[in-house]
Amino acid sequence: MKNKDSVRISVRLSEEEKVQLERSAKICGLSQSEFVRQLCKGKTPKPQPTKEFWQLLEALYEAHKVFKECAKYESSALNICKEIECLILDLQEVG
Repeated sequence: MKNKDSVRISVRLSEEEKVQLERSAKICGLSQSEFVRQLCKGKTPKPQPTKEFWQLLEALYEAHKVFKECAKYESSALNICKEIECLILDLQEVG
């Protein structure tokens, strides 16, 4: 974010605080500057979802697809589809 309106500031941190800032920014997939900018705007940066999170989501989509096919033969499978859909939505909010 380099533009004519940007201002450089200097902040002193303890070594522990510096490490925490580096770790937190990395977990969120942000530069340290962007991490601090978001905090200043009142936003709480969220950690990036892990590879396992995406694998779980993909497995849920696949299970949903299979149960949807089963619903042709057993209508109760639609209830399971609805539960999977709710779980997917919950996970998407967290991730």
